[in-house]
Amino acid sequence: MNTSGMLRGYLAKVMDQESFFFHVINCMEKQLTDWDNDTILLFNWEEQSENVSGFFIIDGFSHSFVLNKQTLRQLQNQSPYALDRVLWESLIQDGLILKKSNYIDKAFM
Repeated sequence: MNTSGMLRGYLAKVMDQESFFFHVINCMEKQLTDWDNDTILLFNWEEQSENVSGFFIIDGFSHSFVLNKQTLRQLQNQSPYALDRVLWESLIQDGLILKKSNYIDKAFM
């Protein structure tokens, strides 16, 4: 998957927290699909909740996550790919092996 650091930086600045989170999740899903992984991503964003929960199913491999919305905001403000990196690193810790791509290179700069 190809991605633009300049565009991502702009999106991180102008998007609200929920929209930016959805954008990152969609980018991850597209990357996994580009790698020919059978992928299902489920998440729950409730306005009243302080946390976002999610679940990845990738080629039968499952991983769940819970992130505090304050942490999400900090990551969005820290750098355009900080949230991506945190989510990818959690998948790596659970055994997912990443392949090369422009997007992954940007996420791990």
